[in-house]
Amino acid sequence: MNTTASSFHPPAVRPGQPIAPRLYGTLAALGALAGLAIWLWMYPLDKGVAGALLAAYVVLVLMRPGSWLVVLPTLWPVIELAPWTGQIYFTESDALALATLLALGLREAIAPPAPTLSGRAPVKLNVAALTLFGLLAGSVLASGLRGLLPMPALEPDVLINYSSTLNALRVGKGFVLAFALIPFLHLAIRRDGDAALGRFTTGLTLGLTSCALAALWERLAFPGFTNFASDYRSTALFWEMHVGGATLDAWLMLSFPFALASLLGARSPLARGLALVAVGLGGYAIFTTFSRIVFGAVLVVIGVLGGVALLRPATPHRVETPRGHPRVLLALGGAVLAGCFLAFGGGGYRGMLAFAGLALLAYQAGGVLAGARVGQLLAGALAGLILLLGSLLATAWVPKGAYLIYALSWSATALLLWQAERSGSKPALALLTALLVWTGANAVEVGVFWGEAAALPGAALAVCLVLLAVAVQAIRSTPLWTPRSQDVFTVGALLGVSGMVVATLGSAYMGSRLSTTSGDFGNRLTHYRESASLVRSPTDTLLGIGLGRFPDAFFWQPPADGFPGSVRLRQSPEGHYLQIGGSRFVRGYGEMLRVGQRVPVDTATPFHYRLRARSDKDVALLLFICRKHLLYADGCASQAVKLKGSAGWQQFEGVSTGGELPASGWPPRLAFFSMSVEAPVDVDVDNVELTDATGRPLLRNGNFGRGEDFWFFTSDRDHLPWHAKNLFLHVYIEQGLLGLGALGLALVVAAVRLLRSPTRHHPLAPILLAALAAVTVVGLVDSLLDMPRLTVFICLLLWLGLTLRKPAPA
Repeated sequence: MNTTASSFHPPAVRPGQPIAPRLYGTLAALGALAGLAIWLWMYPLDKGVAGALLAAYVVLVLMRPGSWLVVLPTLWPVIELAPWTGQIYFTESDALALATLLALGLREAIAPPAPTLSGRAPVKLNVAALTLFGLLAGSVLASGLRGLLPMPALEPDVLINYSSTLNALRVGKGFVLAFALIPFLHLAIRRDGDAALGRFTTGLTLGLTSCALAALWERLAFPGFTNFASDYRSTALFWEMHVGGATLDAWLMLSFPFALASLLGARSPLARGLALVAVGLGGYAIFTTFSRIVFGAVLVVIGVLGGVALLRPATPHRVETPRGHPRVLLALGGAVLAGCFLAFGGGGYRGMLAFAGLALLAYQAGGVLAGARVGQLLAGALAGLILLLGSLLATAWVPKGAYLIYALSWSATALLLWQAERSGSKPALALLTALLVWTGANAVEVGVFWGEAAALPGAALAVCLVLLAVAVQAIRSTPLWTPRSQDVFTVGALLGVSGMVVATLGSAYMGSRLSTTSGDFGNRLTHYRESASLVRSPTDTLLGIGLGRFPDAFFWQPPADGFPGSVRLRQSPEGHYLQIGGSRFVRGYGEMLRVGQRVPVDTATPFHYRLRARSDKDVALLLFICRKHLLYADGCASQAVKLKGSAGWQQFEGVSTGGELPASGWPPRLAFFSMSVEAPVDVDVDNVELTDATGRPLLRNGNFGRGEDFWFFTSDRDHLPWHAKNLFLHVYIEQGLLGLGALGLALVVAAVRLLRSPTRHHPLAPILLAALAAVTVVGLVDSLLDMPRLTVFICLLLWLGLTLRKPAPA
């Protein structure tokens, strides 16, 4: 595949080349260069390393302009380091997007890539897209100005929380970056066609993978890979979830359909294997969110892709292999899912894995056994039961013999099927039946070995479902399914997803979440009413209260028990100090607002502290060093510092006396120092020093002379005050009817376009539709567009949905 122009040409203007892209490229490059200079000047970590990495990326995009379509989405979910830097307004993803704009702008201005597409491009500007994005841009501009004005004094306090009017810039930058990238995305597809769309699909598949790997590390480091009973919900590297939200949920749903597209469209075993890994990792991350709405969104993805596939006619020039009636395939899928539930119920993960292995063999064996005589099947079944006697002896005499004998029978069956496919001739059908029945019996043994006698009925019924389906397949004149070797990867992925569903829904924590759905929905409706009450005037109704203004507006008008706590930087003649406000109504340990910073993983406790603080009332300032990724503390060393009210600045020094920090282990378990107030009182803190048991200093910027650098706050469980918790309600509150109408119309028009013929016949159309539908479903319970990283890609996908078309055949 041609990636695009592979060398950087000297300045030249081709005859007839439009001037508009060159002009836009020049303006984009100048703006991006200025933005990068400001970002790098403010960046608190190593500026040399950051600048070198950005420069290398700029050079890569200059040399290979199409590479940004892969690199940008791959790094997007994992590049931000706010818990380390303390920067929540200007982040690493901003720098990556600006570097992309700089490189693409320079390339466009100096030496635009030569088009490689012959024929009609798969995207085209149209009135609907321009009008709807024009309305959306107008809404962002109007609500952005309402949110930004009056401009605050440029003090460090405006960048440490979300109460400043500058939050309009933080929220608005997602739209601005998306609007700036869209022309380059459009140009890339116009020039390279489906090759550019393929790169974008690959990028989002890798973006799902990078995000899922971060979630996998988090699970391994904290609750454990298979611990689904804990109330630990994954956040990966989406620091935006420090005050709740569904950033991870939305990114997974946005990118998961593209991973499925990569799996279904892979042309080689290696590509299918890599895509299967991406789908598997993504499926694990999806189900460890323990999000009910995400599970619903997964069903929407499957429904959209399946529905569009049924609408798509067979390709005229290709003979399609019969795949079976949709109702039959649905019944088979239901049987597999039921079998997973039955095997898991008594045999746990081992029993379910043994069942999944049997189902995978049965899929391939179904094609080989098609047309077998009843006598062959009965003889094979009897031989398989005789082999079971050997399995029983192995289980009794060999340690963990059930696992070994299952591995032996599974490998023998798989080898026989592989030889049959390789040679193109059928093996002895009785022998294949015997091996398949033997493997099924061994799968039952695995479940019983783990779950004892209680596992026998469920495991046996699960195996019988599979063997019955194979028997019907063998004796029917019309097969239930027609296996293809390249589909084994897809079947394996579906089995993996089914297993994830079963394991997650079968966990105690997920069961408790499902049982409280009704009550949670009632609480959410109450929050919606309280949020909607922030819109008061006709102007607010039309244009919204202002971009980014929801947190501050809700802060001043919360319900009686909803005051969320606060963190601010204050100025005195001696310099800056931190002010921490306690929550008005603390329901539990986890709901206090905390502010702190990362400390080394190998920190040794007890810790020594020195600080000065003051308060108007007697109160305790709580100090913690905990094993913690983002929201959930897992073992802490702690100290309560008792302040005497109205006594002015008081100096404190001592050694922690409560608990100790657990060992890090492998993979590394991060550590976080935090301060919080146990009552609804403001506490001023300054000159914070911390050393561990070895005397090593742990904190930076303890006197707050560098503003918010390195200090980061979290609200571990109290999340409602920062979000309207509904995409459309949040847009209405902040952008009014203008923004709500633009967004709603854009989603509806994009869906209609992607469903209409001939656009729906483009391979990417159902993927785009599934991604937009799934993100919208997640948006029913969260705000989404108040998180700039999500805003950028939601807008990019929405633009593709409005401009995609099926090119005419050559």
